[in-house]
Amino acid sequence: MFKLLPTNTKFFDLFDRSTEIMVRASDRFAAFVGDYENPERHAEEIKSLEHEADEVTHEGMEMLHQSFITPLERPDIRRLIESLDDVLDLLDDAARRFVLYEITEVLPEIRELARVLVEATRTVAQAVHGLRHIHKQSKEILQFCIEIRRLENEGDLINHEMLARLFKTETDFFKVLKWKEIIDDVESAIDRCQDVANVVEGIVLENT
Repeated sequence: MFKLLPTNTKFFDLFDRSTEIMVRASDRFAAFVGDYENPERHAEEIKSLEHEADEVTHEGMEMLHQSFITPLERPDIRRLIESLDDVLDLLDDAARRFVLYEITEVLPEIRELARVLVEATRTVAQAVHGLRHIHKQSKEILQFCIEIRRLENEGDLINHEMLARLFKTETDFFKVLKWKEIIDDVESAIDRCQDVANVVEGIVLENT
């Protein structure tokens, strides 16, 4: 009987909107640290994207509560929506810290970390988009999840090497502390990409 009831496929449109905003934000952050001029403007642009993502998250939660039948398990939809939103929140935090801490010069490693973030968010977008055709694209989706895991490991390595260099060479404790918080925000954003991949992987394994 339940197979005859319509499911709300608008969730897939919402997932695509959320990942599109996430990719735009990671691209903006990479441009931000790549050409470090007018950090206030870049931070405001990322804040605007974070607000846009919040609206999509709110819409998704309302849709979840109003839908009788959903295309995926409700807990999976909730975790997916929340993990995608977390990426934007952490990027917004990182961008605001640049302004708040009056950072005048960008560490070269943060640009590498931003590159990994861009690759991770783009791969997340591909994996999440594949859920719309989960039975036809299950293998491709799982490969995207493996790639996200590889990128998360690469981000960890850059993070550890950057912090080790800072603690070894920087004598200003407060400067180290400021950079550690920024680095942790960006690394955590990459970790949330891994969280999305874990949710997506679970969905694929449960439904194929």
